[in-house]
This record gives sequence, structure tokens and C-alpha cells, in this order.
Amino acid sequence: MKAVRARAPTRIDLAGGTLDIPPLYLFHEPALTVNVAIDVGAMATITTSKRLVIVSHDQNESATWDGPQLISWSEYPGLELVSRLVKSFGPKENLRVEVRSEAPAGSGLGGSSAIAIALTRALAEWCDVRLSTEELVDWAKAIETQTIKVPTGYQDYWGAVYGGVHAYEMGLNGRVRAAPLGSAAFHRELERHLLLVYTGRPRFSGMNNWELFKRHIDGEPATIEFFERLKENALLMKEALESEDISRAAEALNRDWRTRRAMLPTMTTGEIERVIEEGPKHGMLAARVCGAGGGGCVALLSDPARREGLARRIQEMKMDVLPARISETGVIVERDAGPRQAITRSNFWRGEKGMGDTLGAGG
Repeated sequence: MKAVRARAPTRIDLAGGTLDIPPLYLFHEPALTVNVAIDVGAMATITTSKRLVIVSHDQNESATWDGPQLISWSEYPGLELVSRLVKSFGPKENLRVEVRSEAPAGSGLGGSSAIAIALTRALAEWCDVRLSTEELVDWAKAIETQTIKVPTGYQDYWGAVYGGVHAYEMGLNGRVRAAPLGSAAFHRELERHLLLVYTGRPRFSGMNNWELFKRHIDGEPATIEFFERLKENALLMKEALESEDISRAAEALNRDWRTRRAMLPTMTTGEIERVIEEGPKHGMLAARVCGAGGGGCVALLSDPARREGLARRIQEMKMDVLPARISETGVIVERDAGPRQAITRSNFWRGEKGMGDTLGAGG
């Protein structure tokens, strides 16, 4: 049986989120986003099938059609992203497409975008479509934008493609420069300080990126100043990680959370506030909500010697501590052409490069 499998990491956003939404980054140069890819992954699998089948294990939903041309998501809203992606490649044969994310619902880790990258990469492999790095990101982002129907930023896709710890700086031409931050040894040290807490599924979205986008375009002074502070925070985080200084990274993380909470009070919840209030008593150095907040995950930096005690206290508060290691590689694809042929694996990106590297079937 012919099969293609792809896996992409999710990410913890450390600073600069929301600056990655075009064209807002043009007004706040140098605009950059800093994030760390983690091994909480998103997976996509494609196999041959007698009918076209799409399965989302996260949504606990599936649908079947007699052919690719009949795909419709109107009756399956939970499958819209996957269905749109499959249809966009126009496969000539029936497939069984399955997606799954290890990130909890509403975690704020960019799980849906990681699924989009994994599935886009798997479909390109299956359909023998050659995509550059930029084309892979733009394809996945375009389809997810159609699905959620508001402008989206880039950072979730970049983290899923590049892996590792990076500052992503947006240029005037719309291209991104991905700058790796810190050595492999520093990444291991960062892992020792990092704790990821799932406070629960968000109950509300609060002031989302689309509202911020509209206020910025309308020229609201407070919103424009908010974006300037986000830029400053991202520059501080980049400098801290470049110099491999955990204490400075903690200061930058706390500063970014204060900036966002002051502008967006609905980002926080009672559970989040309990973590931030209780954490310093057990060795927490810094905390910041992941993604849009209102629930989801909180990234903590802690004293490694007290990390286990902090984790136990979090669990006593009925919240989950998620195992999360830095994923040094981005999206990976495996192709199995049949029982007598070996599986081939391709890493999409390794090392410091700009957008534009090309990848097709087989690597």
C-alpha cells in the first residue's frame, strides 16, 4: 500500500506574536517574532482508498465521498481545513486522509497551523508537487485563512517548517529571515527551565487579532503604541536568547505578558492568574500565556532545581503539565511506496537559510 506520513511541531510563542500579520509588520520595523518549536506534534497520513475519506481524530469527525471532486465541507465544519487542503491539490485518485494533533484543544500552541503544514507537505509528496519553503507556508496559510475567514499571521507556520528556536524578521518584500537563536547546548539548558501548563480549554476568545488588526488600520493611537511595545519586547527576547541568558529571557517573557495583559484583559483567566500568583513561591521565574489566551497553555520559565516541585503544585491546582522538548527539526515527511520498498524520510529544513528552498517528492 502506498502511504505518506508527515509530522510538524507546534510552537511556544515567546514574543512578537501579532506583529507577524501582514501588512502590520511594515509599520513597526524591525518587526520580528520569536518562538520555539516543541515536539508536541501534528500528524497527517495519506493512504490509498476505494473512496475519498477524511478523518480528524481531534474533532472526532469523518466524512466519505465517492471522489475528490465531490468534497464539500458545508456539512462537516470540523473538517473544513482538511477538506479545503485536499481539494486544493486536486488529487486524481481516492485517498484516505487522517490528521491528528497532540496539542490539547485550544492550547494556543498553533496546532491547526501545524496540521495545515503537515498535511500540505504530505499532499505535495503524494501529488508530486514541488514547493519551495515560501510556497509551502503560503499554501497552508492561504487555506487556513479561507477556513477561519480573518487575516492570519505567519509565525505558527514558520515554527512548524523550521523547528528549533528562531527569530523571524519580516522584510519589505514580504519574505522572512529566519535567524536561529542559541546553540544546541543552550537549547537543552532552556528545556531544563521550561514548563508548559495547560489550564483548560478557552471559554472565550476576548479581543482577537482581527479586532487588533482593524484598530491598527483605523489608526487608534493606543493600539499602535501597543504594537511598538510588542516590537521592543521581541527585540529584548531575541537579544537574550542570542546571548544565551536565561535570566534576561525571563525578564523579556514577563515584560511581554504584562504588555499583553494590560492591553487585552480577557487574555487571562482565574486559572492563569492562580498559576502566575502561586508559581514564584515554587521557583517560577517568568510566565506568559501562549497564543490568544483566555485559557489554553501558559509557558513558564523556572529554576531547574525546583521544577519538579513547581510541576506538582500545578497538578495540585488541577491543571496539566505537558511534556515538551524543543524540536530541532521542522516538518518531516515519510514515503512508503509499498511492502518491498524502503521508507524514505525527508526533513524539510535544516540550517540557516532564507525562504525559497525547494522540496518535492522524495526530498
